[in-house]
Amino acid sequence: MKVKILTSVALMLFVVSTYAQTQKVFDGVKVSVKNATINTPSSDFASAIDGGNLIYNSEVKVEGDKKSEANLLYDVYSSAIQPDGTLPKRGEWTPVITTRIQEGPMSICQATGEMYLTQSYEEETDVQNIVFKKENVRLAITEFKRNGSGWTEVGQFPFASKDYSVAHPTVNPSGDTLVFISDMPGGFGGTDLYYTVRKNGEWQAPVNLGEGVNTAGKEMFPFWQADGTLFFTSDGHGGKGGLDVFYTKFAGGKTSEVLTFDNDINSQADDFGFVPGPAERYAYFSSNRGGGQGGDDIYIVLPDQYKIELLVLSTFTGKPVPEVQVDAKNAKGKVVDSYMTDSVGRTTLKLEMGERFNLLATKLGYYDKEQEINLTTEGEFANREEVLYLDPSHRLRGQVVNILGDEPIPGSAITIVRDGVVVDTAFTDSSGYFKADIQPDRDYLVSAEAANFLSTDIEFSTDGMEPGELFYYFQLYPLDAGTRIGLNNIYYDYDKFNIRPDAARVLDRIAQALQTYPDIDIRLEAHTDSRGTDEYNQKLSERRAKATLEYLVRKGIDRNRIETIGLGESQLVNECGDGVDCSEEKHQENRRTVFEIMRSKKVTKKDQSE
Repeated sequence: MKVKILTSVALMLFVVSTYAQTQKVFDGVKVSVKNATINTPSSDFASAIDGGNLIYNSEVKVEGDKKSEANLLYDVYSSAIQPDGTLPKRGEWTPVITTRIQEGPMSICQATGEMYLTQSYEEETDVQNIVFKKENVRLAITEFKRNGSGWTEVGQFPFASKDYSVAHPTVNPSGDTLVFISDMPGGFGGTDLYYTVRKNGEWQAPVNLGEGVNTAGKEMFPFWQADGTLFFTSDGHGGKGGLDVFYTKFAGGKTSEVLTFDNDINSQADDFGFVPGPAERYAYFSSNRGGGQGGDDIYIVLPDQYKIELLVLSTFTGKPVPEVQVDAKNAKGKVVDSYMTDSVGRTTLKLEMGERFNLLATKLGYYDKEQEINLTTEGEFANREEVLYLDPSHRLRGQVVNILGDEPIPGSAITIVRDGVVVDTAFTDSSGYFKADIQPDRDYLVSAEAANFLSTDIEFSTDGMEPGELFYYFQLYPLDAGTRIGLNNIYYDYDKFNIRPDAARVLDRIAQALQTYPDIDIRLEAHTDSRGTDEYNQKLSERRAKATLEYLVRKGIDRNRIETIGLGESQLVNECGDGVDCSEEKHQENRRTVFEIMRSKKVTKKDQSE
């Protein structure tokens, strides 16, 4: 950057914008940096892209009051961008705005047709041709409106002052927020980044972006990309030397961590004016590094690799698929690199520019999928998230309903455990339905729970299952006073009263409900089958009720909340009474426990509707 000319000015007049961000094309990849053909022996720097044209600033000579005196002023030009990002030779350019005062960084809003241009503050231009020889010169922003192929001046942007500069604008895509720099009082350093929001047609008071971005040095030349990335130049963030390009996310008045490039975009010289092209196939920035054609030159950045954020989703659930292997094959079918999606179905691809690739995604339980990535100049690639969909070979669907009336329970939480590890969660829709991908040859435990209901679960195995879909119907008991919960799977071995492991899992759900809803009291009924005498079965059922009570107490439940009763064989659920020949499975149906909710202060759906 031409520091010597501009150090006497209250605000340096150049465009520097930064483009770099984690998981972006120009960050973390090898790049080629080439000097642009439009450069002159004077100073040139990139400013913006308007359609297919690069808008840039270039110094031109303007005669002074004395014929022997000549001055350099910046004017704004436009040059057509070639498909590969290169620019035509010098001379093949078009003036955009030409006045007899300095013109610098600009920003164009395509949605509103507005342009915001940095110019010398009008009241400080009494000596028009030697403006930079006045140490007190200030900069302001002028607004223009698109008029066909040209521009019509609207007037000066607010906040201009004789006492400080307001310059280097960058506007968001909707045109309602503008970031600029200023050395107005109250900042952190020489020049700071500020933003203003337009409400009801009026620009609100400027807000400083804060010390996370601004430093004791100079922050300049912001460039705000549509995805929320804010690029800027700074000499206060500790770069490679001089001015360097930095970036942050900016949304809702909040910025993220400030980062910088780790490749050849920054150097020990001044590097600024970074403007990414469409789809980030190329970018422009300016530098006074050695080997250029003038004081400041425009450089073209071409990534040798293109970085793509790949997200793999299930076509069945629409959810991310983790641990998918993705092989990138070149046009000859050779695998040039392999990737693996993380726990949220993402992976970062780095592929060579100018090539075509086929991505092959594979995972157990899914059909293989191929998808082309065309990184040639004819390709429609863009620096955005690439999505690849996989079709699951095995699928689980289900519905969760209230057992009393079979009404759907929307918002129920479904937890899927595979081989002892939680692998997925889901929630039921407005009709109580859910769906999930599952894998072949695995053991599953799927639980369903909802507020004010007793949870339940099912076990199944896909061992030997052909590709297809399983459906399960989950019926939940409401935790209302008077509800009787017949948990037929709290079984006891014949002539035993100890808690079996399969019963413990059910009792754990009861204990969890009692912990979640401390105002619930229950009555616990234990039943036996008909074998044995009535007296023996009565005492056996009482021991079983007590065993169940003590289990819940060990889980932290106050015994005063639980009433127990043994009912022996007095309430059989099938025909297997005395003298009836029944299978062991039939008899086991009668060895059960029933819970009745005696007291509950929870608010029911009926109470809410009333």
